[in-house]
Amino acid sequence: MIGVKKKLIGQVLVEKGLISHEILNTALDYQKKNAPNKRIGEVLIELGYITEEELSQALAESLNIPYINLLETNIEENLINQIPINIIKNYKIIPIKKDEYGIVLLGMVDPLDTEAINVAREYLNTINVDIAVISKTAFEKVIQDIENKIIVDQALRDIKTEITEEAEDLVRSINLDESESQPGIIRLVEAIFKQSITYRATDIHIEPTNKNVKVRYRIDGVLYKGLEFPLEKLPEVVSRIKIMAQLDITEHRLPQDGHLTVKTRNSEYDLRISTLPSRYGEKVVVRILDKKQTIIDISKLGFGEDNIVKIKTMISEPYGFIVVSGPTGGGKTTTLFSMLKEIDLESKNIVTIEDPIEYDLENITQVQVNEKVGLTFDNALKYILRQDPDVILVGEIRDEETLRISVQASLTGHLVLSTIHANDAISTIIRMKEMNVNQEYLFSSLIGVINQRLVRVLCNNCKKKTKANFNDLIKAITRDNKDEQELVKDNPIEYVYEPQGCPLCNWTGFLGRTAIAEIVIFDSFVKDLIIQNVPHYKIKKILSQEKNQKFLINDAIEKLSKGVTSIEEITRVI
Repeated sequence: MIGVKKKLIGQVLVEKGLISHEILNTALDYQKKNAPNKRIGEVLIELGYITEEELSQALAESLNIPYINLLETNIEENLINQIPINIIKNYKIIPIKKDEYGIVLLGMVDPLDTEAINVAREYLNTINVDIAVISKTAFEKVIQDIENKIIVDQALRDIKTEITEEAEDLVRSINLDESESQPGIIRLVEAIFKQSITYRATDIHIEPTNKNVKVRYRIDGVLYKGLEFPLEKLPEVVSRIKIMAQLDITEHRLPQDGHLTVKTRNSEYDLRISTLPSRYGEKVVVRILDKKQTIIDISKLGFGEDNIVKIKTMISEPYGFIVVSGPTGGGKTTTLFSMLKEIDLESKNIVTIEDPIEYDLENITQVQVNEKVGLTFDNALKYILRQDPDVILVGEIRDEETLRISVQASLTGHLVLSTIHANDAISTIIRMKEMNVNQEYLFSSLIGVINQRLVRVLCNNCKKKTKANFNDLIKAITRDNKDEQELVKDNPIEYVYEPQGCPLCNWTGFLGRTAIAEIVIFDSFVKDLIIQNVPHYKIKKILSQEKNQKFLINDAIEKLSKGVTSIEEITRVI
C-alpha cells in the first residue's frame, strides 16, 4: 500500500536536480494563474521543464512506493483478463503480477486515485493490492499491444481450417468497413490492412520466423512492430491475400506480384502485393498507395527558400535535363511530381513513364512500365517521343540506354525529368559522366541535380529540448569526416531536440517526414570542375567557398537547429 507521504512532488524534483527552486516557483505561479485544476507535475511537463518519465519516478519517491518501467516488465496475462479493457483504459491501471502470498502489484498512472484502487480490488476479487507508479506513455503503449492481441485472438478463434468457397469468390476490391462479420482469417487479414492505414504506413511486412509470424509496418521510413500470429496460420493468411490479388494460391516455390484495392469510409487504397518463398514460409510485403493522395506543393516538401528558387528556375527552362537523386524511399518521385505541378498542364503535353504509377493525375498521360511484354523505360521513351511531348517524366534511369535517350530527348526541345540512385549531387553528375553516353550531349542538356533524403519530423507535442555539444554532434553526423566538417564549422548550434513519444505520434516521437536536400545548378563553373576531374571532396569545398553552395550537411544542421528533426535521425539517413 501507499506509504506515508514524505515530501511534496516539487521538493523531490528539486532534490533530484531536475528543476531549480526558481523553476518550481515559476511553475507554481503559472499553475495559480492559468491552470488551477492541474497538478504541479502536469504543469512542469506542459512548460517543458521535466519529462513524464521523470515525473513518474519523482511521484513514486514522494509517496514511498516503487516505480516500474512497464515496457521492461512481464505482465501476467491471467490478471489482465480479470479486468475489462475499457475499465483498464478509463482508470489507467494495470495488474502486473501476483506474488506467492496472493498480493497483486497494481500499476497506476495516478496512484492517488482511490476510486481506481477500489475498482481494481473489486474486479481482482482481493483487497491485497500493492501500488506502483507507471508512466502514462508506457501504459498507453502496453494497452495498444493488448488491444492488438485481442484483435488477433478474436480472429484466430473464428478461423476455419480451410479457406472457404465463399472467400475464393471474393472480388479484388474489398471494403474494410464491412469486415466485422467476416470469417476469422478474413478478419485477421483485414485487421492487418486496417491497422496499417491507421498508422499511416507505406508498407506492410508479413514475416514468418521459426516461432511465429510477425507483422511490421513501415511508418515514416522506419519499420515498427505490429501484430503477431501463429506460424501454422501463415498459409491461410497468404492464400487469402493471394485470392484477393488474383495470384496463384497453388504456387509456393516462386515469387509472385499482384495488386488489389481496399476501401475505407474516407479513402481508397491500391495495395501492391509481393510474395517471396523463405525458410519458414512465404513472406508477403504490401506497398500501400492512397488513390486520393494529391501532389504536394513544392513549398511544403521541406526545401529551404533558396532551394525552392533553384527548383522553380530549373523547371521554367523550355528544354533540358533535370535529375533528382538519392536513396530508395528518399522522396524522389514526390519531388518530381511537385515540380510538374509548377508547369502549366493545360498548355503542355506531359507524359510520364512510371513503375508503379503512384499518383492518378489529370491532364497528364501516364504510362505503366511492363517488362513482361517488353515495355521498359527505354522502349517506352522511344515511343513517347513520337507523341509530341513537351515534358517527359522518366521514373528512373536504370541503365545507359535510358540515360542516352533521355539526354537526346532533352536536346531536341523537350524538358526531361528523371531520378537516379546516387549519394549526393556531385557524385550524381560524376556517375552519369562515367556511363556510356556522349559527355558533350550530357553536359549540354543537364540543367541541374537535386539530391535529397527524407528525415522524420519530431512530434511538436512531445519533443524535448536539450543542450548540444557542437563538436561531438558534428563528428557524429559526418562520421568524423574532416572534409564534411569544414562545410559546417561556421554554423554552430547550442540546442537540439530529442524524440519522446506520445499518443499523437503513436509513441514514435516523430510525425511525418521532410526533405533535406542539396541542389547544384550545372553551369559552366561546375562543368569545368567535372571535366578537369577535380576530386569529389574538392569540388564541394570549391563550390562552398566560391559559390556559397549549400550541401546536405548544411541543410541537416539547419533543421537540427530549428528543432525539425533529431541528431539520431540525421545520422540514420546521411
